[in-house]
Amino acid sequence: MNVSIIPQLVKKDFLLVYRTILMFALVSLSFIGILPLLHGNIPNWVLINIGFMMLLGPAATCGIVLLMKTNVFEKEKSTQPFIMSLPVSAKEFTQAKLLINLPVFTVFWLVVSAVAFYFAFGLGLFPQGAVPFVTMVFLGIFVAYTCILSVSLLFQSLPMTVLSILIFELGTSAYLWTIAFLDPVAHFVYGPVMMWNTTATTIVTVQVLVAVFAILMTLHIQGTKRDFI
Repeated sequence: MNVSIIPQLVKKDFLLVYRTILMFALVSLSFIGILPLLHGNIPNWVLINIGFMMLLGPAATCGIVLLMKTNVFEKEKSTQPFIMSLPVSAKEFTQAKLLINLPVFTVFWLVVSAVAFYFAFGLGLFPQGAVPFVTMVFLGIFVAYTCILSVSLLFQSLPMTVLSILIFELGTSAYLWTIAFLDPVAHFVYGPVMMWNTTATTIVTVQVLVAVFAILMTLHIQGTKRDFI
């Protein structure tokens, strides 16, 4: 195996998308800077809704745009056959795509999550009892992204990727609303103390395992492919 091909592929993709990453990073930082100006000047429930959109919008959009540019559009524009003519396997190709997409979204997601938790709990917008559920919400977003990324890598199809975005967005909202009404979660969500009971820890653990499984499954399936183009 040519160990240098993966960094080369990652570098190639980074050079193609770094301006996009920078643009979304600047937008995200601008929105983060606006939130303190809004705090105290508008009702808290309005700040929560606006803040949620301002924080997640750039991060989620950047993640989707990047996987489209580096993977789906590469296949649509027929540049992938050239890349696969190089000494690179399907597994190496997939690893390179994961190494450009997953870290970028993860950094956005971590920053956004940290800011959201600061505003939600550091400034007292939410009671401490909501910590487990808000954790599930942000983990749910990360899980949805990893699943969409996996679909885009497995099928490299614009229709399938768009369909997966729809399915996982709706599916994430549906199961999070279901979780919100579970007694072991709903009973403590408005309380003054965070309660990591068995239900909460199980849900978070399952979310993490699903994200890890999606990535490992993608690597395994791609590694078995022989006719990748």
